[in-house]
Amino acid sequence: MEIEKFSKILISALEHARNRIIKSREKIVSLGENRFGDTTYNIDYEAEKAIVEEFKKSGIGFTMISEESGTIDVNGGGLIAVVDPLDGSTNAVREIPCYSVSICISKSLKFSDIIVSGVINVITGDIIFCDGKNVYLNGQVKRPSSRTELPLTLATVIPRVYGVEDSRYGEKLFKILKHVRYPRFFGTAAIETAYVSTGNLDAFIELYPRLRVVDIASSLYMAKTSGAFFKLLNIENELNLSYDGRISCILAANNVLGNKILDLIS
Repeated sequence: MEIEKFSKILISALEHARNRIIKSREKIVSLGENRFGDTTYNIDYEAEKAIVEEFKKSGIGFTMISEESGTIDVNGGGLIAVVDPLDGSTNAVREIPCYSVSICISKSLKFSDIIVSGVINVITGDIIFCDGKNVYLNGQVKRPSSRTELPLTLATVIPRVYGVEDSRYGEKLFKILKHVRYPRFFGTAAIETAYVSTGNLDAFIELYPRLRVVDIASSLYMAKTSGAFFKLLNIENELNLSYDGRISCILAANNVLGNKILDLIS
């Protein structure tokens, strides 16, 4: 019953945020910078506001960790909710039709205490959802790709050269790209990482510490549930959901494939 209750709250919040973004994107304006120094737009703020409204309606106490405003106590605070109100804001501002909203709910700040998670594609309305038993795409149970051999057929590989000081980074990136037939980079990590658990992508690879907890907490829980492989490259201990640093990671359809990717960059 607890899972069902939180599932309804999370999905309702995702849908409400999506609707608010669609209404707000007709006139996009900059509101300054968020806590990470990125530009915040009215669509980011409106999406966050919509999620807070849905949490308030539930009557349950939430401590929301959001990309935009940081920590927000709803109904006095309580359960942890990690929220990216709009992942892919630059796409939205430039009218590139690929951006998403991500939410996960946890009993504590421990990654292992996540209860449910979900990501919604703002453009299509598709919802990828995880209840700790299965990963669903629009209500249908999905599984990761069965691929265990290189090359990867379809994978997100995020290239970055600007500002990178690691002398081996370019070498590692080239090794990875040589083993991907059709590389992709959508500009919204929340949904790209989730696609590994649904079988849409064989892998997601970010070698440079660029991602934030709010980007990937939901999809890491999906990977854990679906049996997909995931590894944080620059964090050894269990992920703390309040972690403010940047993250590099690999997600793959299964352990066999994940370890072969790791071998490429070792």
